[in-house]
Amino acid sequence: MSQLEEAQRVVQNYSNLSHGYEKQIHVWLGIGSAGGAVALTTLAAGLSDPNYALVFIAPSLWSFLLGVVWAGLTVYFLRGRYSALSEHYAAAYNRQVAGETAARQPLVFSMPERLAEEFNEGRNKLIEKEASSDAVAEAAWLRYRIFSFLWAAALAVSTISFVVGFAIPLVKIQFLNLTIQ
Repeated sequence: MSQLEEAQRVVQNYSNLSHGYEKQIHVWLGIGSAGGAVALTTLAAGLSDPNYALVFIAPSLWSFLLGVVWAGLTVYFLRGRYSALSEHYAAAYNRQVAGETAARQPLVFSMPERLAEEFNEGRNKLIEKEASSDAVAEAAWLRYRIFSFLWAAALAVSTISFVVGFAIPLVKIQFLNLTIQ
């Protein structure tokens, strides 16, 4: 196995690991927030005054709801991110092939000029294809960066919502000396 093949194998393995961990964090955030809401609601229903208990944990339930919604949005943004990245690489490849092919074709000069235009027509079309592929690649890269930012922001909001959902009752009980009945 060549050094290049070994490097490609290692990169592919780590890429697969990374994608697996991305999936795990999305599932963990969604199920964790939903599970936290169910656990607190079940606890509240079993207490002597369930109405008071539900009011007591209502901020946590809202926080968990935000966590679930934003966890779902992370999956949508991740899909957009990978879609834009694949479009970018496809267009960049087309740009490279068109550019290399055009560069191999000689530029013809002639008098009368229309003869040169006829001979250079194929080359000019390749140059136009290279330019249009470049525009597509750059637009896709911009979308990739936007979706990456939105994905990271949604992941952060979901994570914070999950933590806050658990922290609110603890803060109320531990630091504010409120009791749940």
